[in-house]
Amino acid sequence: MTGGDDSCEAIDHSVLASLRELQEEGEPDIIAEVSGLFIKHAPEKISAIVQAVERGDAKGLQMAAHSLKSSSAYVGAMHLSAMSKELEQMGRTGVIEGVKDKAEMLKEEYVRVLAALDAEINAADKQ
Repeated sequence: MTGGDDSCEAIDHSVLASLRELQEEGEPDIIAEVSGLFIKHAPEKISAIVQAVERGDAKGLQMAAHSLKSSSAYVGAMHLSAMSKELEQMGRTGVIEGVKDKAEMLKEEYVRVLAALDAEINAADKQ
């Protein structure tokens, strides 16, 4: 990865390229569809992570982070997925020291991912 280009770091474009290979002629843009689902459902997953952190609910943290980990990877948000995996493991082991800071960093990364996905959707709309 090169420094300076946040959108490149937020989204792994090779994952989106693999999704594009599944695109069928005449069907709605697959990137817009998949990204739209992520954009719709990710906020509730992040909210569940934050709430679990605030309650000190390790099991809730594990479950919410697991869900976000999978959906993030599916749209190519590999750094967000890795951060979610780390939170998931913290929840699994019950070691939640420093988890609040990690949850804040996750929220910041999510904002970057949203911007990158919006750019991808807008680029697809112009084609």
